[in-house]
Amino acid sequence: MADTILILGNGFDIAMGRKTKYEEFIEFTNDLSSRKKYIVNFRKFIKPYKKIKLSNYKDNLYLKFINENKDTLGENWSNLEIMISNIADAIMYFKENSNNLFNDNVYESDKDYLRRLKNKLRRTNNGIAKIFVVEKFYEFNSTKNWNLVQRDDALEKLNTEFINQLDSLIDLLEIYLSYIDFLDFKVNKIKPSPTALDAVNGLSRAYVLNFNYTNTFGRLFHSFKERTHFIHGQINLGRPIGKINTMVFGIEDKEINVNSDLIPYQKYYQRVVKETGSEFEKFFSRTNYTKENLSIQGRNIPISHITSKNIVVFGHSVDPLDKEIFQKCFALAEEGGYSYRFIFTYFDEAAKRSIVKNLAIILSKEKLVELTGKRNVVFIKSDDKAGMEEVLLP
Repeated sequence: MADTILILGNGFDIAMGRKTKYEEFIEFTNDLSSRKKYIVNFRKFIKPYKKIKLSNYKDNLYLKFINENKDTLGENWSNLEIMISNIADAIMYFKENSNNLFNDNVYESDKDYLRRLKNKLRRTNNGIAKIFVVEKFYEFNSTKNWNLVQRDDALEKLNTEFINQLDSLIDLLEIYLSYIDFLDFKVNKIKPSPTALDAVNGLSRAYVLNFNYTNTFGRLFHSFKERTHFIHGQINLGRPIGKINTMVFGIEDKEINVNSDLIPYQKYYQRVVKETGSEFEKFFSRTNYTKENLSIQGRNIPISHITSKNIVVFGHSVDPLDKEIFQKCFALAEEGGYSYRFIFTYFDEAAKRSIVKNLAIILSKEKLVELTGKRNVVFIKSDDKAGMEEVLLP
């Protein structure tokens, strides 16, 4: 029987009926601020966590950026990783073009200069994020007295402020997802929903490379903890004081040469400092199984066979943000010396097209054509159990 490796994204949690979309998190933070719905159950949930002060998470800059610009950000407004990337790019723009940020005209008020600068930025790429960063810079110049320090120091303080706000956002996301765990598993006691994964035999014994912060698969399918790797960390709201939040939440490394100003925003850096490791690589090791015995001179000699591997990607967009991990998975499978098949599940045709496009970016178009031609890569609709049964390696 083939080994199963599951690579799970947030689409898996959503398929299980969980409210783990970014827009649901943003709605929660807005409702929490205005003390609307969620509040009764949330009070019951949060009560044991005495160390958490919700006032620390008020007016998060990233959430403020989204809420103030939702109408002009387009369809990506709820993709927090894209929004973080836009803000980081805007900060880097001003660090590289600092003269644009400061008013050197003694005959022009800061208010007039700011208005003129915003009109200019509005016509540039990523203008919305640049304008937001400029507004915050001038606000903090006044409220935090940054106007009294050197320009380079003021820009460094601006970058540090947004890095701290990113840490705060991650903490707030951990609170939300822990609350959803409380609702789903303690209050509502959810059960697994039917998906194409139902075709996989011995699902609880699968190796799981989990991109989610939640252990939805483990709680619903009772998988083995030692066979699960939370590549981007895991929620752990009850951790002892002093232990860090291991959740990795940021942007891809866009530079060949590491940019020290962007490092704290980048996923690879967070994976290093939060020590999420690379345990998943062991899942791709070659294994053997005994299928039959060979009789030689009255003795039964077991025959060992190399185990094939079904690598099922469920609920993951295969976003190039995670390209290094996917490239590693493909390399390990190719070098493993066994038969393997990557089975990418998709929600609808639009999602399938997006996955194909992303795989072409990650692997190259030529490599993707080669792998699909060899049936090392196939695509199955996420609710197609019969289709999954047909493509699984025995």
